[in-house]
Amino acid sequence: MFGDLTIKNRLIRRLPILDWLHNYSAEWLRADLLAGITLAAFTVPEAMAYAGLAGLPPHAGLYASIAAPLLYMILGSSRQLAVGPTSAVSVLVASGLYALGAESLEEYAAMAAMTAILMGGIALFATILKLGFLVNFISESVLIGFSSGAALYIASTQMGKLFGIHGGQGEFFERMIHIVDHVGEANPWAVVTGVTGILVLVAGEHLARRLPWALMLVLGSIVLMNFSDLASRGIRVVGEIPGGLPSFCIPMVTPSQMRSLLPTAFAAFVLAYIEGMSMARSYASKNRYRIDANQELLALGCACLGAGLTQGYPVAGSFSRTALNDANGSKTPLSGGIAAVFVGFVLIFLADFFAKMPEPVLASVVMVALRGLFKLEGLRCLYRLRRREFWTAMAALFGVLFLGILAGVLVGVLLSLLLVIWRASRARMSILGRVPGRLQFSDTRDNPENVTIPGLCIIRFDEGVFYANAQSLREQVVNLVSKSSPPVRSVVLDLEMTSDLDIPGSEMLAELQEELHNMGVRLRLSRLQPSARELLDESGITERIGPQNIHSRTIGAVSSYLNEEATHLQEEYDILPDLVRRVEAMVRGRADHIDGEDQDRLRAIGHKIKEILE
Repeated sequence: MFGDLTIKNRLIRRLPILDWLHNYSAEWLRADLLAGITLAAFTVPEAMAYAGLAGLPPHAGLYASIAAPLLYMILGSSRQLAVGPTSAVSVLVASGLYALGAESLEEYAAMAAMTAILMGGIALFATILKLGFLVNFISESVLIGFSSGAALYIASTQMGKLFGIHGGQGEFFERMIHIVDHVGEANPWAVVTGVTGILVLVAGEHLARRLPWALMLVLGSIVLMNFSDLASRGIRVVGEIPGGLPSFCIPMVTPSQMRSLLPTAFAAFVLAYIEGMSMARSYASKNRYRIDANQELLALGCACLGAGLTQGYPVAGSFSRTALNDANGSKTPLSGGIAAVFVGFVLIFLADFFAKMPEPVLASVVMVALRGLFKLEGLRCLYRLRRREFWTAMAALFGVLFLGILAGVLVGVLLSLLLVIWRASRARMSILGRVPGRLQFSDTRDNPENVTIPGLCIIRFDEGVFYANAQSLREQVVNLVSKSSPPVRSVVLDLEMTSDLDIPGSEMLAELQEELHNMGVRLRLSRLQPSARELLDESGITERIGPQNIHSRTIGAVSSYLNEEATHLQEEYDILPDLVRRVEAMVRGRADHIDGEDQDRLRAIGHKIKEILE
């Protein structure tokens, strides 16, 4: 019986659709249906536009918008995340694939599909190793900088289409220089078409945000192209779109090409997982449910495999479409599946119609969608509140602009790792003082009225002691002691926060004891966790520090100092009066809760203690 329950729970965990489908309410269907249809209306033009960003024909974006969302519907743990082509991943794919020099569009498309398959394989391998937690190490400031840099980079790729200017390859600054140098060659009809598209989309969002303005713009522009002579005025259209659903096939690439695709696939995986998890967590928090990080790895991997095996290319969670899905009341991942079905409907029945879509209109769709990718408010907030993190974000932003999306992802990951290492190595510590009239100790920075005892320095490490920060903490303690006035005679280290002391950390304590001893200062330890005390005992460091210098409570270490080394101090520093008052209060409180002779006896003891205090 219990075995069956375990198998059932595991199956539900790996197939979340079994959970939400079992609990599905009829009231949810209307919301999911509305959200799905609206999502499809936005997906069709965006997918076609993003395919162009990847250097692929428009139908590749539509193909990637069918299998991937359907698989995510089955495996994903987010109820709002809309999976499919995204601008950042599309440009990353283009950056990686252009360098490989495909001889034909068919070969290029095959490499893009194989990139999705490799990306899916990487995600599944990460699922097996349960590496979902690694996303926690990516700094929010790095994400803000990368996202903003990607928005500017992607905008530079659309300027040529928007102005009708041909050519212009390379990274951000090369593209912008090309646009400036050839601005005189701009096609005024393309400019008017593209700018009009931008104005319509921006105005539409303010007038009626929930209407599918992008789809309405695309449909209107196609009708205009069919009943006007704009095609003869140099405005390009997307061209033929194969009708029907994509077929299942394994992309034909050589082993050497497959090896060359691995860096792009890995970078796309990192970017897609970070993008997806950041959105999934945000909307899960908003709608009060939890996200399984490892399940998201599995869902992303299978979605990419599905896209690659159906002639698509790498997919991720879309910022704009996820926000739209949530705004339209999506209750379950079914909305994404409904959107995928409608995209398939477009491919079967409307492929020829969409072939006349003008490129400047597609560019306008991308440009407006980029507004959500550029995190201006996030950058302002960092500049105002955390200046160091602001410069980290700017480093990620300019990494994308100077090096491209592919290298920019790696720069962002490297910056995040460096931030983690730097913060771990710069551990914080607090100087403690005794709370007046009590036997407790707290940070003197927060409580300047605390009593500090001359010659005694009580330090609490605010983070665990381990190999990365051990020497930094040692240096901070030694510097503090050497600069103290009056001179420090004893240091008490409160190690309550160190739950997992490692060998380098324990060796640091021994080195610190020796260094302080040479300075004429005695080291005492207090509040060690059982595992930390066990390590010190087994490694022989307890003997080096001295068992008599290790105390279970900080008050014990302070009492030891006062009794053994500070008998010369004035009475005001003595903790004995407060200790006696504490005992007197405990006796009085206990006497109030008992009767008879015991109460009389305790009250008599209380009176004697009071006389001692007086």
